[in-house]
Amino acid sequence: MADPDVDLAARAQAGDRGAMAALVERHQAAIARLLWRFVRTQADLDDLVQDTFLRMVRGLPAWRPHQPFGHWLLRIATNAGRDYFRRQAVRRRWMADTPGSAAGAPAPEAIDPGENPAARAAANEVKAMLAELAPDDRTLLTLHHLEGWPLAQVAAQFGWTLTATKLRAWRARRQLRALLQSKDFT
Repeated sequence: MADPDVDLAARAQAGDRGAMAALVERHQAAIARLLWRFVRTQADLDDLVQDTFLRMVRGLPAWRPHQPFGHWLLRIATNAGRDYFRRQAVRRRWMADTPGSAAGAPAPEAIDPGENPAARAAANEVKAMLAELAPDDRTLLTLHHLEGWPLAQVAAQFGWTLTATKLRAWRARRQLRALLQSKDFT
C-alpha cells in the first residue's frame, strides 16, 4: 500500500508551502491527540504541536520517501513530548530548590478532549501520577498503555532493544504502583 503523503512530502521538500500546509492540516489532529497525553495545559499543547511541525519543516530535507511519512512525523512528535517531559523534570527540580517556590501548589487542570467529567478527572489523576516518573519512563508508559503502541514500536522509537524496553516498562509500572500505594490510591 502506497503512502498517501509521499507526493505532498516530496513537494514540501522542494519548498512548496502549500504542500507543507496540507501536511500540517492532514496530520494536526493526530499529532494533537498524541501530544495532549504529554501536557497539562492547552497552551503547552499548542506549543508542542507547533514545535512538532517546526521540527517537521526543519527535518524535511532528511526525510526519505521509503519511510512512511506519518510514522516519521509521529517520531518527531514523540521526541517533542519526551523533551517536554525532560524540561518539566528540570523545572520541577529547580522549583523544589527555590525558596518560597510553589512546588507544592496544585498543577493546573489538565486538558482532556473528552466531555465526560469522570473521564477528565481520571485523566488528570493519571497525568499527576505519571508526572512523578522519570521522563523516559513517563513517555514509555504513555505510548504503550495510553496510546496502545506495541513495545517493539516503543523500542524502535527510543533505539532500545525489545528486552531492555520490556524491563524498563516493568520497572516503570512497579514504580508507578509504589507511588499509587504511597498515596493510598489503591
